Amino acid sequence: MRNRVFLWFPHRHKYVLVAAILTLFIIFKSVPSPTSSLDPRTDKYGEDRPRYLHQSRFRADPDYEYEVKLSNALRAMEIEREMRPDEDATDTLWQIMLPGVSQRSDDSIQFEKKNSEWKYKLVQADWADKFIFETLESIPDIARLYKSYPHSVHRGDLLRYLILWYYGGYYADLDVYPARSIKSCPSLRDSIFKDNTVSTNVSLVVGIEIDEPFASPQKMRDWHWARRYGFIQYAIYAPRRFSPLLREIIVRVLSHTKHRADKSYFWSGRYNEMDTLEITGPGVFTDAILDVLSDALPSTHRLVQQSVDADAEFSSSTSSVQRVTWAPFHGIQEPVCIEGSEAKPGKLLGGLCVLPVNAWGNGQRHSGAENFHSQQACINHRFGGTWKPWKQSWQKYLFG
Repeated sequence: MRNRVFLWFPHRHKYVLVAAILTLFIIFKSVPSPTSSLDPRTDKYGEDRPRYLHQSRFRADPDYEYEVKLSNALRAMEIEREMRPDEDATDTLWQIMLPGVSQRSDDSIQFEKKNSEWKYKLVQADWADKFIFETLESIPDIARLYKSYPHSVHRGDLLRYLILWYYGGYYADLDVYPARSIKSCPSLRDSIFKDNTVSTNVSLVVGIEIDEPFASPQKMRDWHWARRYGFIQYAIYAPRRFSPLLREIIVRVLSHTKHRADKSYFWSGRYNEMDTLEITGPGVFTDAILDVLSDALPSTHRLVQQSVDADAEFSSSTSSVQRVTWAPFHGIQEPVCIEGSEAKPGKLLGGLCVLPVNAWGNGQRHSGAENFHSQQACINHRFGGTWKPWKQSWQKYLFG
């Protein structure tokens, strides 16, 4: 009898294992798997007409007077301090670790090691407070609105923009792994680091995170997207101090923060996922860049013309808006760079380089992204995003 009992257990384990495998197979077959195609025109995930422009609710009634006043104050600080060579940190690799994160990740340590020729600075709360409350004290609203944020993620967003604007340098989140060193990145080597020198005609380098202009509303809900396209802000490079693009991003973030606080009253402390994306995150970051390009570039510029042509191809309207949309950056396979000198007379642009998705945005299941081992991969982002409620457990990720 004893032998029979012991003989029965292995068979039972085998049946349990088979049942578990079948259950997991059924679960994963029933969960929709987002495609990585750039033109996924399926009933659920694709639309016939692309959307290359998004209107944020925070731009429906912006406080232009406040934004102009803030922009002028930032510009005055630039003029006063741009001749201080001791504050130039364009050769610095920045990372931020605010309360809520107890220690550096292995990815962060590897990032510093692989880029040993760069100075490294881990920004923590004490340094951040001194920077916000002392270095930038001539603009009190920066400190006031920085203090108003309920979570470190919002302070971290604003902080990275301010640091790169004021000091310059390369920023990366703590969950970003260096697939290769910064200066050996193919996209950067072919655009910013030509001839072993740093281009002086570009003040900001960004990557692509989302490039799905044909995405349906259902796909956007499944992926928790605020818009169908977007630039990366978990890695940003400012080859020069005082980028006009970063200045406008800072203005927008502070303006949207103030707008929400003024309108929210009792519930002002509660930020949902979309609030974060639109007020301090990739949403406002992307919109500000496209709007600066639209304002600074002449109507004959290739980016404006590509935007107008793309709109005309899918629009029944006889008139097109003369501005830069997402269209010139859709599906790019090599960097798209605009030099500061291409701006209209009297406009400050500073120059911009946009890297193709696989440079910084690889490892995703959308936007035509390849895996982490892509030949174009310069960094791999782990997409921690633990501040997002839907990423706090695998059950919510799978089932919503």
